[in-house]
Amino acid sequence: MFYTSGGTKLFVETVGEGQDVILLHPTPMHHAFWSPVAEMLAQRYRVILPDLRGHGQSEAGDGPITVETLGKDIERLLNELDIGKALFAGCSIGGYTLYELWRRMPERITALAFCNCKPQADADANRAKRQEWIEGLKVRGTGDFFEQMLNSLIGPTARRRFPHKIAEAREMMQAMSPAAVIAVQQGLAARPDSVATAKTIRVPCCVVGAAEDSGSTVEDMKLLAEQIRNGGYGADFHVLHDAGHYAPWDQPETVGPILLRFFDSVVG
Repeated sequence: MFYTSGGTKLFVETVGEGQDVILLHPTPMHHAFWSPVAEMLAQRYRVILPDLRGHGQSEAGDGPITVETLGKDIERLLNELDIGKALFAGCSIGGYTLYELWRRMPERITALAFCNCKPQADADANRAKRQEWIEGLKVRGTGDFFEQMLNSLIGPTARRRFPHKIAEAREMMQAMSPAAVIAVQQGLAARPDSVATAKTIRVPCCVVGAAEDSGSTVEDMKLLAEQIRNGGYGADFHVLHDAGHYAPWDQPETVGPILLRFFDSVVG
């Protein structure tokens, strides 16, 4: 189905029945990133899979695609589907959006699962790299950029064991226009630091890190878990030793059961 947020047409798919679980994908992928995990969760939950704006079948709208804008979109989605509270999981930009959702509407969150989404804002070097990518996208389009992402975001173990995943991920990425990719990079560069936000979280949390992830390192994700615990709330912490930044894509057979056990522990 499609819904509208801020005048922008956005796509969402749902599978299964039960309590609501919302899965937020990374960039430059789309909702099908979560399909193998969603199949496992759909045995007991209604799994909601939005295409974040600018990704998949969702329009990009105008201006940078910031986590604040994405947060508004997801809040609008909950209203559209008449959902009072939900369980959430997110990877990369999907996880960054979870921080924004906690700041924006904590009363509508039952639990949070963070995959490969460090709480820190971009360092100056990261912002400079994003600007370099933006300039390249303006001149050369998305081809080179997507190939860089395939090499850096899918872990080397998954690329070696499951080479078909590279072609599948490339096809997902190609649904994004250069303008949408640029808007996302602008938004990522501007995202706020969420280390302090993590300390305010007051719902059950699950944190997943991956040893082959150089963008959100195991140390970054451990910091997130520690901040949540320092705020007085528990946080399960898992490390996948042979997965990269797209850990749920690299190893759905591992991440899916982790999330299923976590959500089951929350809802009883």
